[in-house]
Amino acid sequence: MSQAYTIADYLFDRISEAGATEVFGVPGDYNLSFLDNIIKSDKLRWIGNTNELNAGYAADGYARERGFAALVTTFGVGELSAINATAGSFAEYVPVLQVVGTPTIQQQHDKRRLHHSLGDGTFNHFIKMVEPVTVARAQITAENAASEIDRVIRMVLKKHRPGYLMLSPDVAKLSIYPPTTKLNDSQEDITSQAALTAFKQQLSMFLPNKTTTLLADLMVHRLGLQNELKALIADTQVPYTTLSWGKTLLDEQGERWAGTYAGDASRPVVKDAVENCECLIKVGVQFTDTTTAGFSQDIDDKRVVDLHYERASIGGQNFAPIALKESLQALHEVMTSGIKIIPKPFCESVAKFEQQGGDNEAILQKDLWHIIAEHLQADSVVFADQGTSYFGISDVRLPDGVTCYGQPMWGSIGYTLPASLGASLASTDKRGVLLIGDGSALLTIQELSIMIHHRTNPIIVLINNSGYTVERAIHGENERYNDIPNCDWQRMPQVFGGNEDNCLSLKVETAGELKEALKKAVATDDKLIMLEVITDKHDIPPLLAEVTAALK
Repeated sequence: MSQAYTIADYLFDRISEAGATEVFGVPGDYNLSFLDNIIKSDKLRWIGNTNELNAGYAADGYARERGFAALVTTFGVGELSAINATAGSFAEYVPVLQVVGTPTIQQQHDKRRLHHSLGDGTFNHFIKMVEPVTVARAQITAENAASEIDRVIRMVLKKHRPGYLMLSPDVAKLSIYPPTTKLNDSQEDITSQAALTAFKQQLSMFLPNKTTTLLADLMVHRLGLQNELKALIADTQVPYTTLSWGKTLLDEQGERWAGTYAGDASRPVVKDAVENCECLIKVGVQFTDTTTAGFSQDIDDKRVVDLHYERASIGGQNFAPIALKESLQALHEVMTSGIKIIPKPFCESVAKFEQQGGDNEAILQKDLWHIIAEHLQADSVVFADQGTSYFGISDVRLPDGVTCYGQPMWGSIGYTLPASLGASLASTDKRGVLLIGDGSALLTIQELSIMIHHRTNPIIVLINNSGYTVERAIHGENERYNDIPNCDWQRMPQVFGGNEDNCLSLKVETAGELKEALKKAVATDDKLIMLEVITDKHDIPPLLAEVTAALK
């Protein structure tokens, strides 16, 4: 066996094979020695972050675009700093592998009182803490390295959720044979052919002669089935919609796009299309309180065809196990087999945007997001933070080709700034667009330095509305706990390493100024753009007003 090939090499080769070309993280003395393996690798690039939480957020954004991501932290202080990000990845089905550098095996065996531990000689506290937010965990040893590395990464890829590996520097440098199998060798098909056949037969009897609408959501994206869903839409005439969690899965400029469904907060045409059709086809849908205005959806399961991650149902009758890819293909085959499918007619025309305020007047939230949408390019990757930004952009039509992400399930404010960085590094052919409020930005603003260092050149639209406006809408409209310190946002890029060659700061207060600034931002693709938009602290998007009223 070659002494040059080590367990650390094996791990990082498998990380590369899983789809990553970058690894995020923060150095610490327990991981330093095997960070050298990343630096020496011709397959991976080290992306150092300003803290472990931001590294976890960046890995999450990267994995949403690439399908897998990895981050490295040190024991205790580092991994616990990142656990909020890991929990968000778990809640939102994002495949991220966390590698934690630990004390040596001998130090753990001797139960020494080491730094970054709790000082009790026990070193398995933290792997227990991550158990609820990971699908697989392991402490790598000389005996189990290959099998456990492969098992954990395969589970991350299969379940689209985080995994966790503990690696000590003494184990990392031990010799091992390079892998001879592929990670996907054991990715078995879970579909029962008998269940699939029965599902197709029942579909053929259930679908004909019913007014039909299609509602899609998150899991289509997470399983990489966007093209299959778009092919179904192209080959049929049914109207379609998504929840905000599934924003931009489908062409929102098409004539059959009803709008974004949000339960009682939906526009009337969307609500009618979803709740008053005779057959509602749900593809990868998971209802949450924030995407349905407090679970206000009025949908009778007896008229629903529901395609889930590993099962399908028709009128409440389950067919399992069937992978979503297989049930979607079966649906496509049945719907194009010649049976009569009746598209649900819209109850009214889908409204076109008409600006409410004048170009020389203060910017209104009801205009702001439409104006931004009109200036987005088709190759944009948009991250909207969980506040006015998310609810504002969720309710407007985006250009076909735009990808839009939020975090409505976990809802950790500040997440989107590092996540946008990660996505830009994963998809260098797309331009990042970050929509974030001033309150959220304060939590993770340090990552501007990494954006500038790596020249990702995003357009950052920062909504300066003097604090936590989304919280004001829920409770405490004028209470000081919803205020934040005043910041000079125009100088933030300069503080974190920006200059005239790599950054451009703009500030707007009227709709006309916003339009001109967005044109300049789109045209200036070789710089980071900090576009500060001043809005009233009590002004909120119409959808947010409806959702907060329902949640109250």
